[in-house]
Amino acid sequence: MLTLLVCASLLLHVLTFIAIRALQSNVQQLESRHQKDKQAYEAMLSSILNELKEENDRLLHAEPQPGKAYSQKNVEEKNSQPAPATEDDTHPASDYTPPQPVEEEDQVSMSNLSRVLQLHDQGMASVEIAKQLGMGKTEVELILLMKKNGENNRKS
Repeated sequence: MLTLLVCASLLLHVLTFIAIRALQSNVQQLESRHQKDKQAYEAMLSSILNELKEENDRLLHAEPQPGKAYSQKNVEEKNSQPAPATEDDTHPASDYTPPQPVEEEDQVSMSNLSRVLQLHDQGMASVEIAKQLGMGKTEVELILLMKKNGENNRKS
């Protein structure tokens, strides 16, 4: 009887050890996948940050184009001129009735996120989506990567 109990105990210990080892292996796989995802996010965000820095530098160092921007002198001249009197200034305040707002139908506009996901579901590549929506390629790829990781997290 004692031999049977020792064998059963030994068998339970071996099964427990196997189960612990399998769980430890799963945890290590999840940690390595998490680390890879983290590195992918960091790489994507650093490339976006570099693109933004380059664009900011380009915009800071770009000279204003004539006809597109007002010079400081033109702005000062406009501000120094008195505003012309209008017909509304000559009427008494009691005759004034504010204009009634025109009711417009509500228009539903899709966010960039939903448009990117919709176009991706239609089978468009990230470069095509970026061109069509006027977004950066890395921004589109980041949105798609976040969607993919969100789906993977829901599955596991």
